[in-house]
Order: sequence, then C-alpha cells, then structure tokens
Amino acid sequence: MAPYILDGAMGSEIIKRGVKLPKYIWSAWANTTHPNLVKQIHDEYVDSGCNYITTNTFRTTARAYIKTKISLEKAKIMAHESMKTAVSIALESAKKQAKVLGAIAPLEDCYSPDLYPGYEKAKNEFSLIGKALILAGVDGLILETMNNISETTACLESIKRYNPLTWVSFNLKNSNHLQSGEKLNLALDSIKKFNVNCVLLNCNELNRTKDAMSVLANNCSTKWGIYPNLGIGEPSLDGVIDEYAKDEEFVSVAREALSLGASVQAGVAEHLQSILNL
Repeated sequence: MAPYILDGAMGSEIIKRGVKLPKYIWSAWANTTHPNLVKQIHDEYVDSGCNYITTNTFRTTARAYIKTKISLEKAKIMAHESMKTAVSIALESAKKQAKVLGAIAPLEDCYSPDLYPGYEKAKNEFSLIGKALILAGVDGLILETMNNISETTACLESIKRYNPLTWVSFNLKNSNHLQSGEKLNLALDSIKKFNVNCVLLNCNELNRTKDAMSVLANNCSTKWGIYPNLGIGEPSLDGVIDEYAKDEEFVSVAREALSLGASVQAGVAEHLQSILNL
C-alpha cells in the first residue's frame, strides 16, 4: 500500500524564495504580508501529489506576537488574523485533493524544552489554539516538533473534547530521546491513552531519523511516519539551511522507513516514484 504523503517545509521555502522572516513570529508573518507566496508553496505540494498539507500556523499565537513588543490585545488580534488567513489559504490550496492539518507547535522554542511554561498554562493556551483551528475549518490537527512529554499530553488533553483527527510529531535530542532528555519509547507510551491517529518524527537530521525509526516501528500501535530536516547538522534557529543532504540519502532513509512499516512520508512527493521503486 502506498504511503500517505505529507507536505514539506514552509518557513525555509519562504526564505529560499527571498523573504527574510522576522524573529519570534517567523513564518506567521508571511500569512498576512506574503499570502500569495504561502499559497504558491501549498499549491506546489498539492500539485506534486501530497495527500495532506499543514497550515502555516507554527507561530500564529499571541505568546509569539507579544514578543514583537506590542500590547497583549494587539498580539491576540494579529495572531488570530494570521491563523485565520493561514487556514483559509491552505483550504483553498487543498482543492479537495488533500486534507488540511492545523499545525500546533510547542508554545516556546521547539529546540528549548526548558522554556516550557508548565502543564496547566500550556493546557489553557493549547485549548484556545486547537479550538480556533477547528472552527476555522481544518480536517485535523498535527502537533509538530513536540519536545517533551508533559507539553505533548497537555495539548492532547486540551483538544480531546473536539475529537479531531490527530497526529503527533516529536523532535529528538538523539535517536532514543526527545529534546527534553526523556526516552522516546516513554513518550510513545504516554500518548496511547489519547486518540492519536499517527505518530511522526520531524525536524531531525537524516541519520538521527534513521536511527530512531526502529523505536517507532517497535512501539507504535498506530500509523507512523517521518519528515526529516534535509539540512546537514542541527537545524538553525532562523530556519536558514546552508547545506542540504543529497537526494539519494533522503530517498534511502524514506525507503527504509517504508520497509519498517511507515505509513506517512513527508516532503517527498517529487521523489515518490524512486521511493516506491515504480
């Protein structure tokens, strides 16, 4: 059975096309300043064969916008406008050919689990984010680049009332541990009590992804998949990729994932024929 194909990067694609993204709100800024570019990137993913695309909502939160030195009230308004625009663009691009997943990220930096604000605060904020995405019309939610167990479960607890299609994706410190240092297999166990439809690994370099795939294959009771970072070395905080892994290396890891039972591959539509060896 052919895998589901999830789209690839948005922020780094915007940067590659000549747009400099600001601190804190990053690609969320482009939803209102460069909506045609965001749509163009979504369109390219859909046209190349993606079954799922993710909304450009990684930083469409009041928590992120208030760091740009505006009032809380204005931060809430601007974050809501950016999120609503991002979902509208994605739904238009999907053209009923793909499903749209509303992206939810860690509340603070995805590579800094020490900044996590705590369970109750996270649960309250995620509840607002999840509700806004669902009301905007997404087909499901994807928790991306989750870096610790408590924040992941806080988000899952806050959205379960809506019973959405739910995907969870983890970011790793090494092949066996989340960025927080917690074991990946324990993170997988922690989400089994929730209705999670698919588990993934994202924003991890190729070798780390490759070495961690067996943990998913041996511990997931649901669908699983990967969307690695194609940059060589650790991801840069500003999203700029200076050196890319070779296409054949990416295809090799993707093929190995399929051989282990992966159901989802991301950002590989242009390589799908090679991966499937058609």
